[in-house]
Amino acid sequence: MSAGKIIGYIIAAVLLFFGFLFIWAAFSPEGEPGWILVGIITMGVGLAIITLIKFREPKPAQPPQEIIQKIDLSGDMEMETLKCQKCGGELQKDSITVKEGAIFISCPYCGSAYQMVEEPKW
Repeated sequence: MSAGKIIGYIIAAVLLFFGFLFIWAAFSPEGEPGWILVGIITMGVGLAIITLIKFREPKPAQPPQEIIQKIDLSGDMEMETLKCQKCGGELQKDSITVKEGAIFISCPYCGSAYQMVEEPKW
């Protein structure tokens, strides 16, 4: 709990306490009817402070979402095996990662890592 919340709760408790005392004192033989209004206003301010503290609590962070994109290709497509540019070893799907929209290759055989550049097809 932050220091601001603790101070807010202490101020609200003091206001609620004195508001209750003002209302109670208004019914004593020396009391005045105006103290009821002061007590109600004081207690209202104390409750408003507690309400503001409760509604200003931060929401828990959402866990990161995984986005899966599926592509439906038109026509007949044939899968092509990828080979390392350095050693010619056959790459598996674990060797390919996508970071910030770019395709990165890491060869498990020679240990080289590079970015795959797709040339235009025209």
